[in-house]
Amino acid sequence: MVTKSDRTRKGLSNKESFLLSRLASKNKTMVRIDDIKEELGTTYNNAKKIASKLHSKGWLERIEAGKYLIIPLDAGEKSIYTEHEFVIASNLVSKYYIGFLSALNFHGMTEQTPFSVFVVTTKRKDNKTIHGIPYNFITLDERKFFGFEAYAVGSHNINISTLEKTIVDSLDHLEYSGGITEVVKGLRESKNDLNINKLIEYAIKMNSGAVVKRLHFLLDFMNYEIPNENQLKEHYTDSYSLLDNTRPDRGKYDSKWKLKININKEELEDDLY
Repeated sequence: MVTKSDRTRKGLSNKESFLLSRLASKNKTMVRIDDIKEELGTTYNNAKKIASKLHSKGWLERIEAGKYLIIPLDAGEKSIYTEHEFVIASNLVSKYYIGFLSALNFHGMTEQTPFSVFVVTTKRKDNKTIHGIPYNFITLDERKFFGFEAYAVGSHNINISTLEKTIVDSLDHLEYSGGITEVVKGLRESKNDLNINKLIEYAIKMNSGAVVKRLHFLLDFMNYEIPNENQLKEHYTDSYSLLDNTRPDRGKYDSKWKLKININKEELEDDLY
């Protein structure tokens, strides 16, 4: 993300300079009002005033209420600065991980570059757009909030779903992942790196018959070796699920998988090869 201010940056007071130096020494790229209060040992209201002054001088960029992006010295007089959108996302919610199409792209499982950033959290948060980039917050139940690790993004560690959880999440919410064809691409590109036992474990842990059936169908379709297939079948639901619920509800019922196959297999084969 590139930010560019229309303001020419102005000089800093001793207190402002001290604050920014302290934050830089802690590798901070975002700052909250509470951070300013703590660093300067001042009141919350005074910290707000300091943040406002630094914003007007071109040293802070307001992201949302009480949260600012720090514009470093090397951004120059016009405050031209680049920061990764995952770093921004990590500061917008306290409990999060980057998932779905954003994670598919991060792991090299799809060539599709998402226009939005998909952020998984457990508490509802309104979507927002920052510097032209939409941030979509996907709320999952606590029981589904697992399967992520800290990955290096620049000089920061950012929570991102693992290969296995990215596939499972995508099968749970195909609407945030580009549909079933993107999952096929993900399975294809990560075949040598996926832990198949963990993938199955995660699918079962989601407690969703549709996820298990979709995964089982795709693993069989792509000629994966599936250990203990019965453990997947034990978690089937009796009702039929759409193979891809982002597509029209039409196609043939397949009793083997308890799925309604609403996409031509030839299309899946195109993505497979």
